[in-house]
Amino acid sequence: MNKVIKILILFFTLQGCSFEPILINKNFDFRFENINSSGDEKINEIIKNNLLSKTSGNKKYKINLNSKKNIQIVSSDSKGDPKIYKLQIKVDYNVLLDEKNIYENTVTKQSTYNNITDKYELLQYENNITKSLSKNIAEELLFSIKTLGQ
Repeated sequence: MNKVIKILILFFTLQGCSFEPILINKNFDFRFENINSSGDEKINEIIKNNLLSKTSGNKKYKINLNSKKNIQIVSSDSKGDPKIYKLQIKVDYNVLLDEKNIYENTVTKQSTYNNITDKYELLQYENNITKSLSKNIAEELLFSIKTLGQ
């Protein structure tokens, strides 16, 4: 009988708690009125789509993005052919509310990967890494802006 009471108390305690992980709630209570961008068009388009699809609310922000993509050779083999690459994406952004600059920051994400002999496959792999890093940057932008409103 004692075990049943403990289990019921534990069950009701956990059900009554309004704890919700921050990553579960993907919709934010603000939106972007205007997104200006410069730099790499593919990266900017991915970030814009992520920012617009996950926001809805009454508070309107403007954001200016400046993205830059850099691919470097980290390691080469004995023949001088590239062996390992590093892809780095850097996004400078500033957030405006009522035409006032309220926040500016730089986000840098990078990934290293091995060379692939098939150049088409290497290009596709680089595009996938670029998409993934750009989505991560968009998530970081959203969370930084969400903390501004609190």
